[in-house]
Amino acid sequence: MGNSNLKILPPSEREPRLRVAGPTHSIRSLGAQQEGILEERLFQCMLTLERRRAERSRKPYVLMLLDANLENGAAEGILKEAIDIIVESKRETDLVGWYKLGTILGVIFTEVSMDENISMTETLLKKFKSAFTEHMGRDRASRISISMHTEG
Repeated sequence: MGNSNLKILPPSEREPRLRVAGPTHSIRSLGAQQEGILEERLFQCMLTLERRRAERSRKPYVLMLLDANLENGAAEGILKEAIDIIVESKRETDLVGWYKLGTILGVIFTEVSMDENISMTETLLKKFKSAFTEHMGRDRASRISISMHTEG
């Protein structure tokens, strides 16, 4: 009656499930609790899912990467300061996390509308550069290298 070739794998051999903390939980990053900031591995998973969604729906997204490229822990300090500004300025549906733990911060802007006359990447770049300069000062803000990537 049954299929003798069917094998049930023990939990250790099954595919790992993606686990996301609920809204009341903090996600640990760099040893400190930061609300809503995804760890590197989870951020990479979410980026993969967003790429697939964009391919299916043909609605693009923008990936913004922030790299402070400084030594002796200075990059971490500047990027932690930038997190507060990003969280304040982003939409609720956008995702923030570590693209590379402690050195490159990423923001996924989901389902952006692309207009031929207005470049969404230019608009976002100006918005965040202005916010960083206003809150951090010109010198500290200039230490953050921002790159914009569009897919979809």
